[in-house]
Amino acid sequence: MLMGRFAEARIDKLVSGAMMAKIIVRAKMAKVDEFAGEKLARSPVYGTKFMVVSGHSLASTAGVKTLEAGGSLIDAMIVTSSVLCTVLPHATSFGGDAFIIYYDAKSKKTIGLNASGHAPAGATPDFFKEGMVVRGPLAASVPGLVRGWERLHQKYGKIEWPNLFKTALDLAENGHPLSRVLASALRLFQKDVSADPGCSSLYMPNGVPLNAGDLIKQPSLAETIRSIASEGSSAFYEGAIAKSIGEYSQQCGGLLSPADFQGYEPEWVDVLSADYKGHKVCVMPPNSYGYLMLMQLNALSGLNSKELCRSDPDRLAYLMTAARVAFDEGKSFICDPAFYPAPLDEFLSTEFTKKMQNIVAEATPGSHQKPGVGGTSCITMVDHEGNACAVVQSVFHVFGSAWLDPGTGILLNNRMTGFDTDPNHRNVVAPKKRPSHTLNPVMVFKDGAVKYLMTTPGGPAQTISNVQMLTNLVDRGFELSAALESPRWSIDGSGNPIIDDEYPQETIDALKARGFLLERASGASYFGSSKCIEVMDKGVFAGAADHRREAYACGY
Repeated sequence: MLMGRFAEARIDKLVSGAMMAKIIVRAKMAKVDEFAGEKLARSPVYGTKFMVVSGHSLASTAGVKTLEAGGSLIDAMIVTSSVLCTVLPHATSFGGDAFIIYYDAKSKKTIGLNASGHAPAGATPDFFKEGMVVRGPLAASVPGLVRGWERLHQKYGKIEWPNLFKTALDLAENGHPLSRVLASALRLFQKDVSADPGCSSLYMPNGVPLNAGDLIKQPSLAETIRSIASEGSSAFYEGAIAKSIGEYSQQCGGLLSPADFQGYEPEWVDVLSADYKGHKVCVMPPNSYGYLMLMQLNALSGLNSKELCRSDPDRLAYLMTAARVAFDEGKSFICDPAFYPAPLDEFLSTEFTKKMQNIVAEATPGSHQKPGVGGTSCITMVDHEGNACAVVQSVFHVFGSAWLDPGTGILLNNRMTGFDTDPNHRNVVAPKKRPSHTLNPVMVFKDGAVKYLMTTPGGPAQTISNVQMLTNLVDRGFELSAALESPRWSIDGSGNPIIDDEYPQETIDALKARGFLLERASGASYFGSSKCIEVMDKGVFAGAADHRREAYACGY
């Protein structure tokens, strides 16, 4: 029985040229963590035409410029996403995956695209009987992002495909200054980067990691981008790019071959949704973690806003219990639904929700399942026509496989690490199977219209961060930036609850007195880095980027 386990340097700048008076970019540096920075105050960016929030200023401004030039929202998403792949390779790359939720205002349809890739044909439980490999060619699955772009463009694009990659191509060919977050990642993961010839030659050309502000050029990647622009995704999956990656993988002892790329297709999916106090919350289905967020919200929906706002210890106890129960019950079912469909109807049923609500009302402590730290980047965007898009794209761990194909300049993901090796586990590795994904884009509707867009990195803790964000907005009535700035709790690498050091000691003492095991953390990666948009009254958009890492809102 499923329920049986319950017993257990802010930057404000105007963009030059024609955009001078229109586009405002606000950036916030990270708090002190592995991507160290200084917490500074911020306000949202407001606009009435367009709003783009992403993890790099060049990406956000490129997206807005695309919209001003008459591109569709999907055109702008592809431009923004490809720039992120070029300038934030530790988090996302042309060798990564994505989950995308898109609202088409014309048809009034909410569409999900699962652009996650599958395991190579040679990936069997016997091959990985010693455990999944974290780094190197054996860690890489077939990337899904590039074909995902093309399929979305075929449905919703306006600008010609080759023109979507001009900015990314220029940045790869002529160079861009290294961001502070990438420089910090290089220092922290120097051992992994230096172990691979492709990575080390690019990021450590003199034997030491590049510094923030250093100009980095990527000529091999530039040629790859040029091929994708001129030939479409076929260059990636059936052409020279697949051939280069596949043959280099075989040379290095990996499993990927050119044949594994051929015919890859992303999957159009129906989004999952649940009502949370008058708000329709939409997430991606498995192999995404999305439904764990809905389970948490369903569990919390039995509490009124007054109960959730009564005190920090009370609220946090409820949130922690809801997350524990959702993870305990639902996590083991997250896998490729083509191999094992999760019992979503049961997890999201009224009966199951009521049982969860009863447990959450007791606010009991317990252990959480072990998460991981990821390399992930996010995009949220809206336009004045009412279209909206939420994207979470990733190479999984920071620098993914830390394995770069010199022929293409592409850093590959390490999504194979998302599989289990237990032959009896639903998520056990298998040929052509997609692993579980922590990626959790969120779109929230109010009275039939888009109200909020939410994305964040943070591994399995993405759902936990998004639940806190939404309850801050709906239950606590916070303004968007206040909801982002609010301290958070999460789970660490061992699955234990951690709490932002901005909470007062009395809050921590009160939770510990109830039996919750907590550790303080300062700016931990598990707290995420949200990129959020609120659609306000009278057609006004508010965009805000989290202070916990570099993030940028851009609109006009």
